[in-house]
Amino acid sequence: MSMFTMQKWQHDALAHDLAEHLRRNTSRFVWEDMQLGPSGSARPDVYAVPFSFSKFCPVAYECKISVSDFRADVTKGKYTRYLSYASGVVFAVPEGLIKKSELPAGCGLMVRGGNGWRNVKGPTMQAVDNLPRDAWIKLLIDGIARENKRTELKIRQACVWFTERELAKRHGDEIATLVARAYTATDNLADEIARCDEQREAIRNQTHHELQYSREAVARAVERLNHAQKELALSLGLPEESTIRQLTLAIQDASRRLQGDAEVMRLRQLFSSVKRAINSASEPLPGEGV
Repeated sequence: MSMFTMQKWQHDALAHDLAEHLRRNTSRFVWEDMQLGPSGSARPDVYAVPFSFSKFCPVAYECKISVSDFRADVTKGKYTRYLSYASGVVFAVPEGLIKKSELPAGCGLMVRGGNGWRNVKGPTMQAVDNLPRDAWIKLLIDGIARENKRTELKIRQACVWFTERELAKRHGDEIATLVARAYTATDNLADEIARCDEQREAIRNQTHHELQYSREAVARAVERLNHAQKELALSLGLPEESTIRQLTLAIQDASRRLQGDAEVMRLRQLFSSVKRAINSASEPLPGEGV
């Protein structure tokens, strides 16, 4: 495949195309761009769980449309975060982007060519007994809501196609095409508004989590400071609940006492020197009788 064909893919379009391929050609539940838990959790481009009551082996797909993005992901080990939620990880790329030999150990590879998707290498599967509770909640609640929207979109597209055919019979293909484009533009606008609302809500939730984390960090710092303050009060012989002013006065008093002790030591050393001098002066001189 030529470089021009490789570059025509946008990331989201490639991920959606892969998801549709898996829905049509495999027996799996498929989710797109689904965060598997609270803010900061792993978020594979496509996540699939086979229809099986006996073997639980979900697979996470990471889509790449540039070599630099692929190499950066491999270097940082971003794909390894998916292994907490998946039995295997598969990189999905336009055909010709990377070689099988460039894959990290254990990862699979699927490529999108002119005739569709092709499996180049399967991932090394590992056992996953279950998913965290938060992941199941996201997959069920958000997943069902997204599936409903996807079904609704397909129904709208079918209605637009039927309307276009009816108009073509009555008024000709040109009028039918214009009306169909108007319907499609309206639907696309509504979908884009809904997507923006979802992004705004996700940003708001993330900001809330970050603010909560900052508050908790400040609370921990205050707790450590209060503990240190209590220890200082006890070491100075004061009650634990002493104020900062009381601690300051006690420290100043202790400092003065330390300085006083130093003066006493200096005077004692001076008296010792004087005593030694007196004792030395009282000794008989050479040749002097005792």
